[in-house]
Amino acid sequence: MVRCFVIGPIGNKFAPLDDPGRRAYEDSLQVFEDVIQAACQKLDIDPVRADQIAVAGEITEQVFRHLYEDDVVIADVSGGNPNVMYELGLRHTTGKLTIQIGEFGQLPFDVAAIRTIQFSRSRRGLIDARNELERSLQAGLVDGQDLLTATRVLQEVASGQVEITLPSVEGAFEGAVEDDSPGLLERMEEVESGLGSMVDDANAITEAMQRIGMVTEISASEINMANQSGASNKDRLTLVTKFAAEVSGPADQLEESSNSFAYHMESLNEGISTILKVIQKSEPDELPDGAADFLDQLIAMAETSREGMEGLNTFGVAAQGMASLSRQLRGPGKKIDHAVSNMRRAIANIDAWERMARSIKSEMEA
Repeated sequence: MVRCFVIGPIGNKFAPLDDPGRRAYEDSLQVFEDVIQAACQKLDIDPVRADQIAVAGEITEQVFRHLYEDDVVIADVSGGNPNVMYELGLRHTTGKLTIQIGEFGQLPFDVAAIRTIQFSRSRRGLIDARNELERSLQAGLVDGQDLLTATRVLQEVASGQVEITLPSVEGAFEGAVEDDSPGLLERMEEVESGLGSMVDDANAITEAMQRIGMVTEISASEINMANQSGASNKDRLTLVTKFAAEVSGPADQLEESSNSFAYHMESLNEGISTILKVIQKSEPDELPDGAADFLDQLIAMAETSREGMEGLNTFGVAAQGMASLSRQLRGPGKKIDHAVSNMRRAIANIDAWERMARSIKSEMEA
């Protein structure tokens, strides 16, 4: 039996109904039952939460044992609960299979770059998350997972492969004037240009989805009419072949635009993270010109991307059904599904940027 420990916000089930602790308990229990437990049961895995540990003894010690010893840990990082972040950090030192899930728009900034299964708190959203978690568990138990950089370095240090030495202070600032690395203003200019490209990509994604939707609506009407008139399978297959040909072009555009969007996001991630941290630490009178405009642009881009993602989620579900309808639709269906995966990974970082940008704006306006 595969041992699986679940970490996440626990809340307080004994608190009054309108208490935040009670709401946290109900929310976390819903995710555990509808997503985590449902996915694990398909694979004969029995997940256990900290509040379900039945063995007598100190709870803290038992939690640590589960974190270090269990085959799998699933972490619900929604909201960045401090205890969850601490326990997740301990787990990462082991290098064992660890899967993160989190509610859309509530990923903590510091772990957004790590692949996280995102979900919306709707019936369809929880089902999608359950299916994705099931696939991740299957793949992880068979193939394992790549070590995070921090885990790899820690293990190398522990094994003596890497020796840590403190840098000498002497000469630390020599050549500083000649350093040609970009400063804050240069980084902001580069990022603003890149964000413009991402907005163009997002618009192209929206256009491709509109084209796919239009073609699908027309083809669905034709196929329904054929069904009502008692058309033969050969005639219906002819209509499906026509649909496959017409949807192929916009599916190509959707995949290409999502690849471009994900590429631009990845190339900008380090720069944006650096800029946000610099702005956050700066005193109000030390902020560079354009800092507020930069934050506004970042928030606007995030909102545009999220609107596009809402439609893509629907397309992702439809793409899964296309493959079973006809093999001729498998090519376009795979491209649409790939585009959805691209955007989900990208949106994880973008959500973190937006949350930090809004937090900084609130501090600036206070």
